[in-house]
Amino acid sequence: MYLAKTLCTLILILSAAQAYAECPDWDARAAADKAAEKYVSGKIFKRGMVLKKHLPSKRKEVASYIYVKADDLYYTVYALINSKCNAQIIKRTNGKH
Repeated sequence: MYLAKTLCTLILILSAAQAYAECPDWDARAAADKAAEKYVSGKIFKRGMVLKKHLPSKRKEVASYIYVKADDLYYTVYALINSKCNAQIIKRTNGKH
């Protein structure tokens, strides 16, 4: 009886953890880079980096590094990535030479 209760509890915990799956780091960087390129109309000069994970929402903050040839400026664009790998731009730096 004890073994059955323990097994049921374990299955319940594992199934609940799958319901709150998060976006893998590789996919989060790709989504952020794509959104940042579109946002500032530039190209990536360095691969994005996951800076931190917001614990309550499990969203990831990703920095993308973009070069805009028309302005000859480099930008850092920050995005929040949700569990479905959708990017939301939150801020960008001023352009640097």
